[in-house]
Amino acid sequence: ERARFGRFYYRFPEGESGLDVYNRVTSFIATMFRDFSNEQISRDDLNVVIITHGLTLRLMVMRWFQYSIADFENTFNPPNGGYVVMERIQGESGLESWYQLTK
Repeated sequence: ERARFGRFYYRFPEGESGLDVYNRVTSFIATMFRDFSNEQISRDDLNVVIITHGLTLRLMVMRWFQYSIADFENTFNPPNGGYVVMERIQGESGLESWYQLTK
């Protein structure tokens, strides 16, 4: 049944689908943006560590980089204790920045 719906849309009995988690991740990212726009919190040297489950991590990366569902379907959870590093890269002019996965 899971193969018929796809890993993103399939909801386990008494559980959540990837779409459910994706929606919660979207809300979490919006909260981070709102919090980090606060001058008392925001700093150029601020680092954030998020500890979460593998599925949530994959969906957060999917949401942040706007990956497609097909891209998500082709990814797998990192091993237990695995990690991902998303680094903010500053352009040479200092006027632009972007994020990339560096690990």
